[in-house]
Amino acid sequence: MKYVAKCTRDQGIATLAVVASIALITLLIVLGVSRRAVNDIQQTQARITTEQSLSRAWAALDCAVAKIKHDGIHLSKDDVAAGIAQLSPCQHIAGSQLWLEPWQNSDRGMWHLYATHAQQQVGVTLAKATGARRSSFVTSGSAAFYGGNRWRPAKGKKREDGLYECHSIVAGGDVMIRPRTLGENQSKSSESSKNEEEKSQNIFTVHLGEGEECAPEYKTEVHYGEVADSRDEAETLLKKDVQTNVDNMDLFKDYFGVPRAQWKTVREQFERQGGFVVNTQGDPSLCYETLLDAVASSKHRESANAKVWVDGPCDLSREGLEALPSEPPILLVVQDGIVALRGAIRPFKGAVYQFNTDKLNAREFAEQWGMIISESGEMSCSHNDSNIQELCQLITSTVTNPEQARRVPFWFSGSFEPEGAFITDVPNGHSVVYGAFIPTYSGEVLQQSFAGLKQWRPVNNSYHDIKPPLGEG
Repeated sequence: MKYVAKCTRDQGIATLAVVASIALITLLIVLGVSRRAVNDIQQTQARITTEQSLSRAWAALDCAVAKIKHDGIHLSKDDVAAGIAQLSPCQHIAGSQLWLEPWQNSDRGMWHLYATHAQQQVGVTLAKATGARRSSFVTSGSAAFYGGNRWRPAKGKKREDGLYECHSIVAGGDVMIRPRTLGENQSKSSESSKNEEEKSQNIFTVHLGEGEECAPEYKTEVHYGEVADSRDEAETLLKKDVQTNVDNMDLFKDYFGVPRAQWKTVREQFERQGGFVVNTQGDPSLCYETLLDAVASSKHRESANAKVWVDGPCDLSREGLEALPSEPPILLVVQDGIVALRGAIRPFKGAVYQFNTDKLNAREFAEQWGMIISESGEMSCSHNDSNIQELCQLITSTVTNPEQARRVPFWFSGSFEPEGAFITDVPNGHSVVYGAFIPTYSGEVLQQSFAGLKQWRPVNNSYHDIKPPLGEG
């Protein structure tokens, strides 16, 4: 009996030990799981906190970018606080802080715009428009060129053979080049003076400086009596330096950094920087006179360029006025108006940018030319400006299609030698150059002309966030 009792007691103790061990193991497991659960909860909470802070930082940055796109921004390394002040409506949104700082050693002078909340940071790079269309003549419409022209194109890629891929014309529509022939809208005196040697020199061609050459396939050459027309399916005279029917041209954004619909933002900045703004609806000759005033003023102020914004038609004919000096570079912006020249301007160092807004349909250019088109399609001219009257008559006798004639935004009869760039941003417009138009592309002059005007914009694919390790947010 004693043995049995002792055995039973030992079994009870063993069972108790086993149960205790199991309980201890279970407790340890529970404690381990609990710690992991607590750690998971902490990590989840940290992740939620991080994402919330990032969302709040993004809210402030998105607000700042939207404001810059809508209103523009002026940035100066000498006064960073002034840049931040322009973003005040977005400062402290969702408890976030906005910051600006210039990039170090940046050729384009880029800036870093970023927003912070707690330890989270999101940002984007700001840069100015670069003027992506590198070419002697750029138009969002079509263009026709009459007469002998020798252009200096933009130099593109230099090939292994030492020749360049040149760029002379970029057009959103078609291009026609036709060196003028005898009897085509020329005065009797010019007809009588033209001999066979002159005819042989009446060539459209492009060339670079001494010792540099365009590759043959990037060098258009049209001789007297020939016609190069992109509408001709068998066309072989137009080379790769002439780009036609280019899609999705947004020239205003290329050169100013904002869509054309935001032109008022650019004009406001234009005026803030001392640019001249003139309304020429009643007198197109004010255009050239204002150019002279702007050049004189810029020299007095030692400004980097002379800026003139013309609202309405621009008659560049000098009519006995003094010639434009070679310095400083000029930016001439013509809004909702034709550009006309009868006579000669050489030199013209700078850029001409012509564009239309919703106020002026391309068809309405006919009225500024004094052009009258009857229901039957017959065209006549009546304008109180003698230069524009004569140019109108040249247009109607050269452009026989009334639909094209009424869309002509730009006409030269004489000699114009711009060094820089010429841009006509008139979709569906039809630019006609009649006479000696000798443009020389210069990227340096183009940049000088637009100095201080190109709008800041976020660089694509430059948005980023910086997340600290989990647990530190």
